[in-house]
Amino acid sequence: MNYIRLTFAAFILLIVSSLSAQDADYVYEDRVYDDLIKSVQIYIDNQPAIVPFIGLNSGFRSFTFRFDELAEGANEFFYRVIHCDRNWKRSNLDEVEYLEGFNDEEIQSSEFSTNTFVDYVHYSLTLPNEDTQFRISGNYILIIYDDEAMTNPVISRRFMINEDTADLYTNFRQVHNVQISSTHHQLGIEADVSDLKIGNIMTDLSIDIIQNNRWDNRITNQAPKFIVKNRISFDNTGKLVIPAGKEFRQFDMRSLQYTSQFVKEIDLHDEGSDVLLVPDRKGVTRSGLDFDGRYVIYTHDFRNQNSSIQQDSLFRVQYNDLFSEDEIEQSMYRADYANVIFGLESTQMLEEIYLLGSFNDWRIDENFKLKFSEGNGYYINTILKQGVYNYLYAIKDVDGKPDFDLLEGDDRRTRNYYTTILYQTDFIDQYDRIISVNQVLSSEQFYNIR
Repeated sequence: MNYIRLTFAAFILLIVSSLSAQDADYVYEDRVYDDLIKSVQIYIDNQPAIVPFIGLNSGFRSFTFRFDELAEGANEFFYRVIHCDRNWKRSNLDEVEYLEGFNDEEIQSSEFSTNTFVDYVHYSLTLPNEDTQFRISGNYILIIYDDEAMTNPVISRRFMINEDTADLYTNFRQVHNVQISSTHHQLGIEADVSDLKIGNIMTDLSIDIIQNNRWDNRITNQAPKFIVKNRISFDNTGKLVIPAGKEFRQFDMRSLQYTSQFVKEIDLHDEGSDVLLVPDRKGVTRSGLDFDGRYVIYTHDFRNQNSSIQQDSLFRVQYNDLFSEDEIEQSMYRADYANVIFGLESTQMLEEIYLLGSFNDWRIDENFKLKFSEGNGYYINTILKQGVYNYLYAIKDVDGKPDFDLLEGDDRRTRNYYTTILYQTDFIDQYDRIISVNQVLSSEQFYNIR
């Protein structure tokens, strides 16, 4: 009898341990867990999202989750959507409370690469779709698995659903601290929630601020400071200050037939392509058009003739002129992968240096650590898909997070996209709602150009 009890207890412990381990297999943040998975992006309106959010009842708007697997044959991938609280932890809601339809479904859309040296299969998933719709607002995490049992996660991606039931205003102000006035941005944020029933405004509301599409340096859980005539003001005395950074480094690899912006040399051979970039220099001030830290998958090598867009500089055309909607869609399976060689000039060995961008989720990753070569500086090779890329260099701080000060620096003239998210804790329904999202572009003149 005691043996049976012990066996049953061990069985229950095994189940609990298995579930805990399964839950620990992924984290509630943007991450790729399989080296064969590449080019993971969320598109909205056929453009890679700066911060992915859509309205709860937007109707015609949706997310398109895209990724490649470097393989010759198609695989089966399955997805699960999980609702999170404002701190990106799993909420206490049951699935039926936040989803209508089905979860744990198979991704149906795939496309084999066409006329590429590197074989891959491109997958896409649109949400909401016929099988899966959202009932409520808030933070969500998408987990993609490569097995029907949902035990082996390969991708996790954050996205948000916005109710748009409040008015949110973001502007830019002079930094009060003169020591950082030339290197930081000071935000001023106000909200009007007069049309909502909120129990305690000072405790139930908070804001997060995300700069460009980076999650590593966001400002979180900022409570209201005071209320004046239905206008809620959030702290603007120092907590809503963020390093401005520099304009992103970038290169244009839309073609592998000829060199273009910041590409020094292209070597085509039997096994593929090597793309040597123009070497970078430490702390150089950059100006001009960038893509707010994103990258855009695109190729026009399948065209029969060149176009004026191919020949033009990235800095002399508008973003919308660079990429046609139809060719973006075709590029998803026509663009090739190439071995891209980054270089950073340096006469002496510095600290450990890492390459960061949306292509590796702005993470300190040992696979993206640069090597030092005496007399040549730092370099790294990595496989990237054709397109236009933004990136930066960083060292690792004491907490293991990226530190851009040494190699990039900050300049208040930098143009950044700021996304402000207004959360309301609903104590009746027991979840964190997103009641408004506001995106603004900074400028030296501190204009709100929303």
